[in-house]
Amino acid sequence: MKTITLKSNKIHKYRTGYVCLEKADVENFQNMQEGELFLLVTPEQEVLGTFYFGIQNKGIGWKVSEQKINTLDVTYFQELFDKALNERKSLYQSSETNAFRLFNESGNHFGGLTIDNYDGHLLLTFYSKGVYQYQSIILEAVKRIFEYKTIYEKLRFEHDVPTHCLSETEADFPIMIEEHQLFYSIDFTEGPMTGLFLDQREVRKKLRRLNYPGKQMLNLFAYSGGFSLNCADIGMKTTNVDIANRSIELMKTNFGINSLDVEAQSYFTLDAFDALKYFKRHNKVFDCIVIDPPSFSRNKKKVFSVKENYDELIINSLPILKRNGYLVLSTNASNYSLKSFKSMIEATLKHTDYEIEAVMGLPKDFKTTDKYKPSKYLKVIFIRVG
Repeated sequence: MKTITLKSNKIHKYRTGYVCLEKADVENFQNMQEGELFLLVTPEQEVLGTFYFGIQNKGIGWKVSEQKINTLDVTYFQELFDKALNERKSLYQSSETNAFRLFNESGNHFGGLTIDNYDGHLLLTFYSKGVYQYQSIILEAVKRIFEYKTIYEKLRFEHDVPTHCLSETEADFPIMIEEHQLFYSIDFTEGPMTGLFLDQREVRKKLRRLNYPGKQMLNLFAYSGGFSLNCADIGMKTTNVDIANRSIELMKTNFGINSLDVEAQSYFTLDAFDALKYFKRHNKVFDCIVIDPPSFSRNKKKVFSVKENYDELIINSLPILKRNGYLVLSTNASNYSLKSFKSMIEATLKHTDYEIEAVMGLPKDFKTTDKYKPSKYLKVIFIRVG
């Protein structure tokens, strides 16, 4: 078995359990094949675990065992999946949702793979060519452990993120899933996303508790309108902004299937910054503004990154936020810690009267690990602005 040697100043990081091997931490990894198992060793040849080689944006490999193992077989994955299933059995009896995560990368001890359950339709997402080398045995283990109607895969390591059916039967998309007594249209085959971000389930629930009937809510980066549906369902009037026409059509579909007045809501196919300028120019104000941008995006006018530009979104939102209104600030940037996110918010609002009412993260089915802090990627902060 091949070895990859750590740099001396990185030994403590991996000896204490870090599970994602980062390129900058090693001496070299020449002639390594995608999916190949290797030993991570110190310069003194101390073994720190077995990893598989798989290049993705997070690193070049993931730990699969503390000890030396020579192969990953169906039994290896069965044991992982069985443990993950037992941790989530209560969700199968939940009255709140029939869509949740079954297996969450490093939180369930195997990075590069997630499995989501949409009312029995399973979606396996592979994040590197390395993990995809084990596709056939992963699929066999999935079929042995999880109940399912259909099984699909998404290949995140391919540019166009293709989707393939892996089960004997296919789903009749779109399918409907239920969450908090609302329904959402789901389609695995329409691009890289499915129609709903399952990791924001608890945030949608909290929005329902604002008790703001008749109030005005602005949803920037609205996508399929999940936040807006929950606000409209409790009597709020929503304004929805997304740069993609398809997102506007999808959120209208979701309003319609829930018997919520589609025409009573407002929709803008605009860049978020242009929308904020438009609302200020037209003296439009809101009681609640939800800001949930992608970690990075580029359009004809602007390159956006959470680290560099999130504060601009907050600054441009303040003039159109009513007194005692809410800012709901969210980011899924795994390279931006909660501490850094809060520091940015505090610096941006230093001349503003405000109170942080809630700090939220991932729901329990999106299991994380303290041995890999980026697994706790979701940060959501509810702020009351005076």
